[in-house]
Amino acid sequence: MHAPIRVQFTTSTPRAARWLCMHGAVTRMSGMSVLSFAASALVSCAPHSVTGALPAPQEHPPIASTVPLPIIQLGPGIVVDRSAGEVRVEAEVAADRGWLEQAVCKAGTREHESLLAVAVAPSNIHAALLLIGLEPGAPGEWRAAPDGSGAVQRISPRGSPLELWVRTSAGVVPLSSWIHDPVHGHAFPVQPWVFAGSRVRSNTKSMGPGEHYVADRTGSVVGIVTFGDETIACTSVLSDQAELDAPAWQANSERMPEPGTRVELLIRRTGYVAPATGTAPATPTPPVTPAIPARRVP
Repeated sequence: MHAPIRVQFTTSTPRAARWLCMHGAVTRMSGMSVLSFAASALVSCAPHSVTGALPAPQEHPPIASTVPLPIIQLGPGIVVDRSAGEVRVEAEVAADRGWLEQAVCKAGTREHESLLAVAVAPSNIHAALLLIGLEPGAPGEWRAAPDGSGAVQRISPRGSPLELWVRTSAGVVPLSSWIHDPVHGHAFPVQPWVFAGSRVRSNTKSMGPGEHYVADRTGSVVGIVTFGDETIACTSVLSDQAELDAPAWQANSERMPEPGTRVELLIRRTGYVAPATGTAPATPTPPVTPAIPARRVP
């Protein structure tokens, strides 16, 4: 058997990886067991005490930087391929028709309005994105004008841009190809996603002491509508109030497998280049379509 993967953090370690290790020590945070797992089982960040003379320098040459980084099984149903800059998450097709508010939700929460459902906790996905070098920002926000005019103040989400793909038995396609507006004939933007990072909130009294990762409780993995708690957010800010933003985006059932089909969600660093062979698309990824402005009901 192979020895467990252990990574020594240094001053050159990316800030996101050090953040992962730091939060792994916060075991009081309910719903964030993956951060403890990632820190204790995958990385060793405890300071080393220095006693006596420093050890002699290594005689063998350092490992070449071209050696692929190890693939990490971060937990059941989630794999991190750091060399490829890719996170692979087991998923299941949820809704293949009707209005959408989420692209991906946690199983047992919003399947009726999501393309995919995953059993993996959103905080696990957050940790995996840190391991491929992405930086979290903040979810978007919206506020209705207090004067009753119907105007909406929109604050865009922040975070590292990323790409979402889905692998089925037929191949790999952008997740956005499963979303459309059939009423107006609009296609959904191709890759409008950022690593928003959800939010960490203090527990309510009934939850006990500590804090929690909000998306673990709400199920917001990948948002289309802006709830303000998404791990991965769409750059277009849409309210969840029909009187402010009319529902537009629906599941494109003609391009999707039927509900219950097992698929794989692929989360990649922006700029991924599909290989010439294999299940990835052989044609270049189409250019990103500008986000369609939100519409308000008169």
